[in-house]
Amino acid sequence: MYASYSTHLLPQQERQSYWQEVIDNTYFPLELSFRNPQQFHASLSQLQLADLGISYLASSSICFERTSQHIDESEPYFLITLPIKASVSFSQANHRVRCHPDAFILERSDLPYQFSYEKDNALWVIRIPVSELKDKIRDPERYLYMQFDRRQGVGAMFFDYLQSIVKQVIYMDSSSSALLSYQLIDLLALSLKNDDRVLMSHEEGIRRAHLVNVERFVQENLRCTELSPDLIAGACNISTRYLHKLFKESDQTVSQWIKELRLQAALGDIKRHKSVTLAEIAYQWGFTDQAHFCRLFKSRFNCTPKEMRNRH
Repeated sequence: MYASYSTHLLPQQERQSYWQEVIDNTYFPLELSFRNPQQFHASLSQLQLADLGISYLASSSICFERTSQHIDESEPYFLITLPIKASVSFSQANHRVRCHPDAFILERSDLPYQFSYEKDNALWVIRIPVSELKDKIRDPERYLYMQFDRRQGVGAMFFDYLQSIVKQVIYMDSSSSALLSYQLIDLLALSLKNDDRVLMSHEEGIRRAHLVNVERFVQENLRCTELSPDLIAGACNISTRYLHKLFKESDQTVSQWIKELRLQAALGDIKRHKSVTLAEIAYQWGFTDQAHFCRLFKSRFNCTPKEMRNRH
């Protein structure tokens, strides 16, 4: 789906209310403040790609504010903003960042924030459901309030692919468009995780480096029945207390995260390997008690391992 909007042909006195409606419908409810109402102008092109929303916004100076009154129980989103002409200022949850052209930032829709630019600007904005990005990255919130370079490496590939999609999507069917959206999210995830030019504080850089080491060790030792916070902390040369602190801002504890990884791995084997018994699969992924594994599996997937195998 493609849509385009502009204030160009509207009388000046109608532009503010019109643009308020455009922004609310394109993204979600926001309060707009116009720095120079008498000379305000704007245009927006929007592309819906499966669950992904891509827009190119150009306007004169403006401030967008999302308050607690605007936030409801609907699906939250991440916004990826890529300013093109001028810097943008963003503040949320006691964090402030000024994002320059040639960089991009990650924001959340379900927390109050303020976003503005002081001169004529143009920017790409990508709207992704939180659940979509969490399928690719554990705890993507840790990448909030940082700048990512889009001039080199995976960041440049992500930006180039974004522009290529917008140019070519009109020649593709819906199934191809959905595949493109998945690939774009994959590239975004890679750029967040692997860009060496992340602009952040020294303390945050250390935290991120420790999380990368923890994730790598857990993935490599997920089958080990002895895997525990103490074992992980010792292998990664950090204290168990600090390990729990690393996960404090996540929506899962260390143990909950390990359990989720194991259940997802067991689910994959149940679907793929009919000749392997359910008990063997449970043991291979670190579950020492089959009855306990069945209870956890049913609680997570709303059916027993046997019922899941019968479905497939």
